[in-house]
Amino acid sequence: MNYKEVTTKTEYRELLDNLKEETKKLVDKFPEITIYKSIYNQIIDIIKRINNKEILSEQEIYQQYSIGAIAVKNFDCDKDIYGRKLQDAFGALFEYWNLPER
Repeated sequence: MNYKEVTTKTEYRELLDNLKEETKKLVDKFPEITIYKSIYNQIIDIIKRINNKEILSEQEIYQQYSIGAIAVKNFDCDKDIYGRKLQDAFGALFEYWNLPER
């Protein structure tokens, strides 16, 4: 698998933008698979919160976002890059404000 985990805020925002585009394509291609719409909406919300500089508590992240659980339950994150990206988008949200910018 050719994928590198995010280590900076810039990489995290790039990951979210990439996931937003990739997931939008999946929503359009498979409109009957509602999980993609859920993932897309969560990514949009995370982007909005970061842009608004909202710092979420660990509890708020667990309550509001299920993309980490979706990734683990629906994708083989060791082999599937999309699943791994989802997992990282969830996990790195806990550390985003402590990451270096670049």
